[in-house]
Amino acid sequence: MVSSEATVVGITGLDAGPNPHPGVAVALALRADSDFKGRLIGLPYDPMMNGALMDDLFDAYSMFPWPGDSEASYIAGVRRAQHDHGLNVLLPCLDSDVPTLARLRDQLADMGVRCMVPSEDSIKKRLKWNLPELGRRLGIDVPKTNVIYDTEQLHPVDGWSFPLFIKGSLADAEPAHNEEEAAYLFKRMARRWGYPVMAQEARSGVEYLLSGACRENSEPAALLSIRKVRTTGLGKATAAVTVHDAELEEIGRRILDDLDWRGPFELEFLKDTANGRLYLIEINARFPAWISFSQALGFDVAGDLVRMALGEETPFRKAPPAGTHFTRAFQRDIGQLTERRVMDALAAATREPLIP
Repeated sequence: MVSSEATVVGITGLDAGPNPHPGVAVALALRADSDFKGRLIGLPYDPMMNGALMDDLFDAYSMFPWPGDSEASYIAGVRRAQHDHGLNVLLPCLDSDVPTLARLRDQLADMGVRCMVPSEDSIKKRLKWNLPELGRRLGIDVPKTNVIYDTEQLHPVDGWSFPLFIKGSLADAEPAHNEEEAAYLFKRMARRWGYPVMAQEARSGVEYLLSGACRENSEPAALLSIRKVRTTGLGKATAAVTVHDAELEEIGRRILDDLDWRGPFELEFLKDTANGRLYLIEINARFPAWISFSQALGFDVAGDLVRMALGEETPFRKAPPAGTHFTRAFQRDIGQLTERRVMDALAAATREPLIP
């Protein structure tokens, strides 16, 4: 049970810098959940990743493979956390962790570690370059998108014009105002995230986000909708307001059902200023970095996900009232990082991995 002290939850995605990973937000949400009595284990892939060093959030930490490492490395990382700390629930908070863990889900369950992640097929269907096909299949608007592997493919087509967005395969999107800038951004995105890179038409409007978690049968156990009010330079929400939008939720349910989704999600939309239509921008296979805000409204979606991972029944989580504003800020009292703490982190990074 989620209230059991025997529940030990491992969390990835622990960079708490200017563009924070969601892991710290998920840990904050679980710590604020009065029903959660278990332990939290930080799973950083870098020994000095700052989120994992927050003693008031995490009971311990255990080194975990870099995103994209081999399956054997992931199994070794899980075995280490299980052996040292009793890990029995794993919450990946990076999109790049999810495909590997989707392939390993049954094997991890046999080891006694539960993980609520979508299937490999679901993950492939929600990839950025597959969204236009998803939109055509469901009759949902998606901005015009070109999949590009070379700068020669950057010329806008079908009536496009600059500016347009250059998007990485896993993350990041930046506006390009001419072909020279587009070529530069293409090379930078390819170096950072690999191929393909996407060129997407720019539309003016208001951004909406729909987050929650799905049960095994793709039925949402929770839906939370927000409208962005203020963003960082990278477009991340720092202030937002809760909304009740029947069209947004109806489209979201259709997408989740079509994808046969399981586990956490964040669907990103833009409502076009000119025509008032909703355009699907992105589908993330994890909780967003603003999810800790939900706990303040009694929307215990992180705890619900742990319950579902453990096979417990969860009623549908009613969304909080519309019109509630929040500002995402992250402030911690940072004391002196002791020599022992640094040495522990460095030692953890050099340990021999357990044999999977």
